[in-house]
Amino acid sequence: MERRGVGEAAGRIVLFLLLLGVMASSPAFVAASGAASLLKGSYQLNWDQNVDKAETGTTDVRKLKQTVELGYRGFLSPLVSNEVKFRFEQEINSNAPSVTRYLPTVDLGFKGQYWEAKAGGKRTHENSDEPGKTPKTTDSYFVEFFYYAPKSIPDLKAKYTLDTDFQEGFSDTRKQGVTLSSVYSPNNWLNMKGDYNRNVGQDRLKADADTEDEKSSGTLGIRKILSNKIKIDTQYSVEATHGATLKSDGTGAVPGSNKQDQSHTWKNTLGIRPFENTSLDGSYDFDLKQNLVTGEHNLTRNAKASVEQKMLKTLDFKADFGRNITEIRRSASGDDNRKTEDRGTVELLAKFNKQLDFDIKYQKKNTDEVHVDVTKNNTSATNELILTWTGELAPFWKASASSDKTDTYTNGVKTKIDTKYSLKTTFDFKAINLTLDPSYDITVTDNRGTQPNSDTRDFKFKVAHKVLTTRNMEARFDHTYGRKTDSLAQNIQRTDSTNGNLTWKDPFPGWIWGFDLTRQATDTSGDDLPPDITTSFGFKADYRFDQLSFNTSYKFDKKSLSDNSENFDAKVGWVAPKWDVSLLYSFRKTFSVAINEGYSISLTFKYNL
Repeated sequence: MERRGVGEAAGRIVLFLLLLGVMASSPAFVAASGAASLLKGSYQLNWDQNVDKAETGTTDVRKLKQTVELGYRGFLSPLVSNEVKFRFEQEINSNAPSVTRYLPTVDLGFKGQYWEAKAGGKRTHENSDEPGKTPKTTDSYFVEFFYYAPKSIPDLKAKYTLDTDFQEGFSDTRKQGVTLSSVYSPNNWLNMKGDYNRNVGQDRLKADADTEDEKSSGTLGIRKILSNKIKIDTQYSVEATHGATLKSDGTGAVPGSNKQDQSHTWKNTLGIRPFENTSLDGSYDFDLKQNLVTGEHNLTRNAKASVEQKMLKTLDFKADFGRNITEIRRSASGDDNRKTEDRGTVELLAKFNKQLDFDIKYQKKNTDEVHVDVTKNNTSATNELILTWTGELAPFWKASASSDKTDTYTNGVKTKIDTKYSLKTTFDFKAINLTLDPSYDITVTDNRGTQPNSDTRDFKFKVAHKVLTTRNMEARFDHTYGRKTDSLAQNIQRTDSTNGNLTWKDPFPGWIWGFDLTRQATDTSGDDLPPDITTSFGFKADYRFDQLSFNTSYKFDKKSLSDNSENFDAKVGWVAPKWDVSLLYSFRKTFSVAINEGYSISLTFKYNL
């Protein structure tokens, strides 16, 4: 009975939309509405089959999904716009219950010179042939109002929403929401904003499950350019939230569910340009979060100052200093604490010419943590010096070298020294389409006797060559050789990577072919295992002719330490002005003792009115 009732209702809706479309297309209706109307519709069918073969047996999963969508949009008068949509979905599954959904939607709009109003509703009715499962209906309604005021008057946005969810024996909920928002900008430097949101939820099946939450916020911002050399920006925001789960008897909140939070945020920036090549910037941020139920406070303050000075055409000096303080007060665990982090960077960039480009950077960071429990107090610090050189030694030759030394301190004692050296160079011979990229990195760690020291050396050499280039063919090749030694592991890690690619356009009219070959090899000395080598062979083909398209690819992986595998897929499609259809076939297989293979087929058809 339920299915027939829903089907009859859906039939009436479809008939109504069809009649509405016919009526909207008539000259009399267009003249009465004051604007042209539009009727749209589409039908889509998806069919999928997925077959997996394994030692445990064969699974064959088939799915069919149909979707019908109709929509009308137009104007009932010069003032009122309207849009009606209807969507029907049907899913038939071989391994799961079949599902039917009806989704009608209505939207109305009213518009004046300084105002606009909207209203609408949406329903989702879902039915399934699963035993014991009743139909489920979800409704959503909204009313929205906008007042676009002149600049001297605050604007207003208001919205009311109602959401219901009903499934006999399973759920019966109702949620109402109100949202208010206003922005006021009387001039180009002052901005004020206020927001309010309240939601009330009712659960008619579960006891003590009703909810309410409320949030209000306000922001005041000032952005002022005092002169062409001074600019300030300040913004203060406050936000209060409240939420609780209510008892069904109306006596108040469920114990432990009450939540009340408040936050204060203040952000400030200052920019000064005293001279043409001098920049001074500063900022200060304040953030306080309060839990009014437990009394816990989280306070964060962040201050920063920076300066940049360009000297002549070759030198550029930069420096920035900052302090970040985080505090936890009235902690529920009783561990109130304060963490102070100071950081500073001084950098000098010197570019004399293309061959001599230097960057010298010194960074210092100190962290101090103070707890109520003094046994948790600790301090840490790092000092880092980075030296970098880059240069273009010839039109075909670029190189760079860097040194990075970091000292780590814990509670005032130096505990570790990390030193890194890096050397990279690139030879790009454009005339013969050849590129060489060697690099060498050394990392030395001195643990000051607390742990064994380490020394790693990483060498890589990459060669890339464009072997062939013609009007319709291109072939590329690259190989990367890598060796890495580790003093702690006492081994050598060997890596070799090779890639080859050939692209052939128009071997036949409308076709593009591609051939790929890759080889990845890794080996670690002293592990008593043979090298891990994977070689892949691949082929791709694409074809286009008017509305017809065809794509296919094949890949075979030959592996030394695991099972070989292959993957194949093919897709054919036709795109017409009103409809399109595509068919995809995929196959996969793993060549192992145990059976492991499968295929999938997907058919998609879509028609648009």
